[in-house]
Formats: sequence, C-alpha cells, structure tokens
Amino acid sequence: MSSLALTLLLALQTAPIAGKEALLCPLPQLQQCLASLQPGTRQQLPGEHEISRLLGGRSAMVLPLEDAKVAGLVLLAPERDASEQSAIIAGKTYVLPLARQSELTLWHELGHLEVQALRGSVLPVELTEYQQEWLADAYLLWRSVRETGELTLAWQQFHRRNLAVISDIGNISHWSSLLLIHLLKKYDLSVIAEYASFAAFCGDFYPDIPELQEAGLAEFSSLLQRTFGPGYSQPLPGYMYWRKPALAQVISPTLLRLMGKSATREWLEKDFGLAFGQ
Repeated sequence: MSSLALTLLLALQTAPIAGKEALLCPLPQLQQCLASLQPGTRQQLPGEHEISRLLGGRSAMVLPLEDAKVAGLVLLAPERDASEQSAIIAGKTYVLPLARQSELTLWHELGHLEVQALRGSVLPVELTEYQQEWLADAYLLWRSVRETGELTLAWQQFHRRNLAVISDIGNISHWSSLLLIHLLKKYDLSVIAEYASFAAFCGDFYPDIPELQEAGLAEFSSLLQRTFGPGYSQPLPGYMYWRKPALAQVISPTLLRLMGKSATREWLEKDFGLAFGQ
C-alpha cells in the first residue's frame, strides 16, 4: 500500500485498541482531528503547532488520552517512512528493503496505546522508556501475525531495529531486538496466532521475559559502540566478554539475512572470538 493510499484510507478513521478507539490522523488533517474530539479531551493535548513540532521529522507519534471512548490520537506522516534500512558492518554497507513499513509504523504506535492500557494489570504500573518501546514492538509482532499469518514482517522489524542501532547508537532506546529474539525463538507462528488479544499474549510471555536493568542496557550500548562505532579500530575478543554471547545471539539472524552463513561465521570468529552458533 502506498503512503498516499494509506493517508487517504486513514483520514479521520479509528482503530479498535484496548477496548476503546484510537483516532488515526494524517498530519495534513491534524486540525480536523483535534476538532473532532470532545472539548474536555481536546484540552489534554497541546496546540496544533506544538504537536507538529513534537512530531518533528518522524513518520508517526502517539498521544495517549484519558477518555471513556478514545484511547489516543495517532499522528501519521506515512510519506516519511523509509523504504530501506542500512548499516555498515566490517567496512561494507548492507541494505535491508522495508515492505509495508507504514503499516508497521501504525501497529507500533497502536502498541503504545495497548501497553498503556495494560499497565497495572498484565504489566507493571511503572515502565521505562525502553520497556514501552520493546513492548510496542511485541504488539507489532503479534499484530503482524494476526494480519498476515506470517512472521515475515515481525522479522523485518527485528532486523530493522538491529541495523538502526548498529548504524547509530542513539537508537538504543528502540532496540527491541534484544528482547524480541526471545519471543521469536519461544513461540511458533501457529501459537502466536492462537492468542485472540495482545493482553493474552503479553500475559503469557511477560512474566518470563529476561528484562535488563539500565546498567545492563548500558553495557550492551558500550559493546555495540566498540564493535560498530566510528572509533572501531581492531577486534578485542576480551572486551565486555560477558555480554558478547547474548549480543551475538541477537544480531546473528540479521547478519545471516544480509551476509550469509560463511561471512557471518567469519565475522563472529574475528570480532567476537565466538564460534558460529555459540
């Protein structure tokens, strides 16, 4: 679906989410979307120009609302969605084509509203920014399976998040691959498809997910910078060795997708001092 077609489709449309509705608002229709809200609900949001400023150059943003019927406003600029994601690995540029990215972006933003609704029941009341981001992508994973009957788009998001953080460590807050890998390995496609709601799926996986404290995420950030950052000079197999097996597990599927088995094996042995599959 083209970004123009999606924009026309979404104009003043709503999507069911968390027992309420999300107002889907293309950026050009922002004024009209705001006017459609009840006055008390509209007052919860900043002005039109401030909302546009907050969106910046992004392709989407969600604004949760306290309302009996409306869960939030999802502001969308699908023409800004990228058609590919790239990263430089071992001196070579790899490019991942992105299919149906506008739909994935929408599902991620709807995921934020679903996560918000589950806080205090299925999920803890307090969630870090990182937890909110990876859980929104967990919703995307579940939603993509329900919509397509495949894991293709879920794996695309997984690879995209890996390449984004490899290319720019500033994307660490959205690096959901670190935890999505556990869901992709634990659940078969048919099992995910059986969950009629994200709340049921989340209620099953969340109690057992091996989440990290901020210090652990900081260690992964340091290792990623040392491995892929502009200051990279030579392999240091002993550097933060206790995090390398876990990082290798997360990025190996993406390396295999882009580099193939032989090059992935060589990279892991050279840069991480790990045998393939370790």
